[in-house]
Amino acid sequence: MALEKNDRVGYRDGREGRHHGRVEEVRDLGPHAVYRIRNELTNEIQVITQEQIVQGTGEADA
Repeated sequence: MALEKNDRVGYRDGREGRHHGRVEEVRDLGPHAVYRIRNELTNEIQVITQEQIVQGTGEADA
């Protein structure tokens, strides 16, 4: 799955539920990609790995 800047994504970050945000930066393209994501609800920046990305972008669980 190749994500680009401004793509909306769902992800898990160790806290309960799935979270959503927009990609602000993509680093290290490929299977070990790292994304800088701005959380939609909290507006915080998080660094998420490819493995933490969740398919689908429905409503947040948390």
